[in-house]
Amino acid sequence: MGNIFAVVSPKNARSKSEELFRAGLKLALRIKSQAPKNTIDGVYARAASFARRNGSGGEVVTDDATGCWLMAAGSWFHANGYGAGDEKWLLRRIVDKTITRVASGLEGFFVIVFCDARSREVFVVTDLMGGHHCFMRVSRGCVALSTSSLLLAALGDATPDALACEEFLRTGAIYEDRTFFREVKKLEPATVYRFADGALADAIRYWRMSDLNPEAFDGEDAAQCLGERLICAADRIAATYRRPVCDLTGGYTSRLVVAAFLNAGVEFETVVVGHDADPDVIISRGLSKLIGAPNNRFKPAEALRLQRLEEALRLTDGECDLIHYARVHAARDGLSARFDVSVNGLCGEIARDYGWNMLFPKVGMREPIDCRKLAARYYAADPCSPDLFPPGAAFDIVEHLAMIIGHLNEGLDGWPNTAQIDHAHLTLRMQRRHGRIASGVDQVWPCVSPFMFRSTLETALQTTAHTRRRSRLVRGLMSMLNHRLAAYPLENGYPAAPFTLKYLPQFAPAAWRCGKKVWDKAHEKYFAAQSAPKPVRLRLLYDEEVRETLNPATMRLGRLIDPSLLRNFLESSRQVCFAFDHQWRRLLTAEMTLQFVDGARQWAVGSG
Repeated sequence: MGNIFAVVSPKNARSKSEELFRAGLKLALRIKSQAPKNTIDGVYARAASFARRNGSGGEVVTDDATGCWLMAAGSWFHANGYGAGDEKWLLRRIVDKTITRVASGLEGFFVIVFCDARSREVFVVTDLMGGHHCFMRVSRGCVALSTSSLLLAALGDATPDALACEEFLRTGAIYEDRTFFREVKKLEPATVYRFADGALADAIRYWRMSDLNPEAFDGEDAAQCLGERLICAADRIAATYRRPVCDLTGGYTSRLVVAAFLNAGVEFETVVVGHDADPDVIISRGLSKLIGAPNNRFKPAEALRLQRLEEALRLTDGECDLIHYARVHAARDGLSARFDVSVNGLCGEIARDYGWNMLFPKVGMREPIDCRKLAARYYAADPCSPDLFPPGAAFDIVEHLAMIIGHLNEGLDGWPNTAQIDHAHLTLRMQRRHGRIASGVDQVWPCVSPFMFRSTLETALQTTAHTRRRSRLVRGLMSMLNHRLAAYPLENGYPAAPFTLKYLPQFAPAAWRCGKKVWDKAHEKYFAAQSAPKPVRLRLLYDEEVRETLNPATMRLGRLIDPSLLRNFLESSRQVCFAFDHQWRRLLTAEMTLQFVDGARQWAVGSG
């Protein structure tokens, strides 16, 4: 399903609820360019579901005996073998067993809304890592729920959240429950929310990492278990979506996903985005030819105008780099007519040792991590422009993120430091950054990752640090699943296999290739500097609409940032050599989001 919108109201607010619901449906036409596929008009709960851009999803199912109803966004799967499209079974299961009991058996990438007509309560279930974004807002004495924060923000007056905006401008993401607007809050992961009489009554976590055993799996047993669960996930995805297409790049994760689909005996094609000479494209084509799978390649879009960025904004709520999304992810939208689902490797980093190098030489020890060091190295690594954020400003982004990480890891005292880093990455990187992009893709057509299945994710998280370090787990698993894929070189020239006598012939020439690659990169970098094309930033600034959007005198960000600072930053950005291109992109994204919501709200008021 593409989007969900619901209003939960108290008994004495029927007229306000109806007014709010109608306003939301009208705004959906403006913001999402969509009319609802199905609606439910109840006394205490109203809801609308919207199909994806490719026409899939958008169903609402009702239990005739009890009057209960259910709708689901994203791609859910249940341990009993059911999945997206089996919402009638899921509804019956919840009616019989209670939603809290059923939630523990769900996995995948989803948001589920269930209305219990017997108790007059509405429940929302979020997926394990909160990757499929869902939001709430209290308005006119009611609670409005939606998978679109833009829609909720436009329902009434919305105040830009200064902290969220600064987080985004500095890091490219927004954290905790914040959105660009104070009134709109993101729902937490792995939680069952209960709403009654127009208010949030309860929120119960059905999964916590602290309940796991960080050393349950080790060595070959860990690889064997993870492989079995990846293959099972691939089989379940294929049972729900008959025509899958798998991302395939030059790294480990996508290769593991493809190997799992091969072992499941599933027919699929592969896809990669890039130019002919890009290593990802070269490797993707080589691997696809090796396994006999058709390879789809798309070039990143080069010519961008404000209209294309606005389309990306509608899908992502503005919470990611719109230029990156429009260039890379929008390029693959044409596949939605040919395939049923896009399969990616989201969360696959957890099977490796992402971020652990900062722990050397104490990797895997049971001691607290240095939250400030982690924040500085992975989340606040981009330099901040002195024109936009003058030195000596009171706000310390590193300390702020360190406090967030410390709060997230409460309850993991005495756990290995590697597990603490994993937990931070799950929440900060995969939920808020990658989850936001995946939530946008899901509005076009279904997308899912085998690593987001609870069974798979828990296996990776419970594998010892020794086995996962230096990619031992994924290399060993790659060799188990498909030795031909394991032997094929990665982008760095080495095979995706463990260093053993069996693969020594592949490792031997890799050292020469690696040395040559360093030389080629240096050579390419030198000559690229001599004839570099104009950055996308400068090409966009030729667009009069973009220049008008970034007029310091009228910018909405001028309410949060001194207009003179904005002016200095934007004047500097007109130079070819500009060191803060990422912040310029974020500035454009944030400003477009604030202006878009203001425009939608004014349109709604003006149109009655």
